[in-house]
Amino acid sequence: MKHNNTIEEEFMNQISGDLRFFRRQSNAYNFLCPYCQNGTKDKKGKPYAPSDGKGYFYKKFRTWNFICHLSGCHSRTQKTDGKTFEKFLADHFPKQHLEYVRRRDELGLTGYQTNCPTLGTVLKSKDILGNQPPQFGSHPRKPKNSPQKKISTASSPNCPRITTLPPIRSPQQQAGQQSHLNYLMKQREQRRRERQGW
Repeated sequence: MKHNNTIEEEFMNQISGDLRFFRRQSNAYNFLCPYCQNGTKDKKGKPYAPSDGKGYFYKKFRTWNFICHLSGCHSRTQKTDGKTFEKFLADHFPKQHLEYVRRRDELGLTGYQTNCPTLGTVLKSKDILGNQPPQFGSHPRKPKNSPQKKISTASSPNCPRITTLPPIRSPQQQAGQQSHLNYLMKQREQRRRERQGW
């Protein structure tokens, strides 16, 4: 059976040479944590061994995350015990981080309700991009106020009508729209109950 690597696993293979004692386990990847195990020896002065690695990439709900199992690790915050794979790349591998976000952005897997910002957001945060979002493909987007070309049907009355389809939305974008609609319906139902005196 052929194993299809995710985008995250492709990037893990790229950065594995820079993560000490990187090895695959049954459902995770283990290595020395670059946040707190970045030297050659531990706090007691002993050299690190492969079994000392406390950093892990693990998969949860089809997304890859990073966690360190040392309690004093810098990657831990009050709200979370770990980081998304995207945040880990941003902290330690900025070049691979841009490529990772670009690849996901092309597939429509960035933005609202995903674990990855859009490429435009990342480029703006790094002052690489002005106010224009990145354009993919050979045809740039038309301005909203530009006049539409009308197809003349006088010469060929039986020609088929051309329909322009809306852009395809990712499942994450559709889920975000659905949750917004559910919220609006809940508000509407609450106002109706208040008018009826419930």
